[in-house]
Amino acid sequence: MPYSIQLHKSLDKASAQHTILTSKFKEFAFFTKDCMQSPRISNHNIIASLQHLDKGYFTTSYAGRIVSFVFTSCLDEFGTMVGVVKCYLQKNFPECKQIEIGEFIFDEEGHTNLKLPNEDAKISIANDFGTLHITLHFIHESLSMKLR
Repeated sequence: MPYSIQLHKSLDKASAQHTILTSKFKEFAFFTKDCMQSPRISNHNIIASLQHLDKGYFTTSYAGRIVSFVFTSCLDEFGTMVGVVKCYLQKNFPECKQIEIGEFIFDEEGHTNLKLPNEDAKISIANDFGTLHITLHFIHESLSMKLR
């Protein structure tokens, strides 16, 4: 019985953490959309669509490529729930499939496992700068992928 109680408490904690992480991912999605609509970026013709945000993902489109940012969560090596965002490039022909281009992990405060080149500080998804950098990075990565 004690293990069941411990397991139940652990699941309660994970559920609360997942809720916070989901909220942080949604904040990241809204930051992305806002950044793409800002005057300095909007002339690059990057479009962010949040129509599937309630299903745990959003998309960007640029130069005929659709990149999906897909959220899930998992326990890290310390038993703490973290957010995981996998990024996929959509391929439509000759068959529909998603090609994984990368991923990042973030905590409840939005700190990721990503760093800027030549920097020690981790990038955060809880601000416009971090959001813009991460989003543009994966959009740029998608341009290197062959769609054949």
